[in-house]
Amino acid sequence: MGSSCFARGNSQVLSAIEGYISENNLEDRVEFEGHLCLGRCNSGPHVSINGKEYSALDADCIIDLLKAELE
Repeated sequence: MGSSCFARGNSQVLSAIEGYISENNLEDRVEFEGHLCLGRCNSGPHVSINGKEYSALDADCIIDLLKAELE
């Protein structure tokens, strides 16, 4: 995680993703990896789900996105 995204709440987004994957038993179906800074500090945190890029996320948004993309 880049420091700007971390300051913008990326640790909460990360925790929400990990919790969602675990609670829904998706560990064997979901590839999940982190990246260092992507150079888009003004619009982070960033997530890519099924090839779609999402920006300016928070822990609540990511749960809605995961439900929409993975259910």
